[in-house]
Amino acid sequence: MSQEKSVAVEIFKQTYQLGTSEGRDAEYIRRAAAYLDEKMQQAAAEVGNRAPLDIAILAALNIAEEVLSARQQKDSLLDQADAHIDSFTQLLSNAESSDDPPSPPK
Repeated sequence: MSQEKSVAVEIFKQTYQLGTSEGRDAEYIRRAAAYLDEKMQQAAAEVGNRAPLDIAILAALNIAEEVLSARQQKDSLLDQADAHIDSFTQLLSNAESSDDPPSPPK
């Protein structure tokens, strides 16, 4: 059984002690925190001097937009892959039926 460990991260000039869990090591948490910090810094640069909570909400909205866009792109790619698979399946079916010997006349 793995033990939870603590990792210190800095997000928008605040230090947080976050616990790691199985499957998410300290480096993963550091990368996630650095990404959030970057998004909060960008939001702060866009809107100027605002409360940290306002900056956090704007950063969260920007991240949510990225996630929704990525999901839409993934769904589109899956739809395209399904269409290609269907097309190849149809081609294979047509090729198999043209390779069959002709049936004897009745």
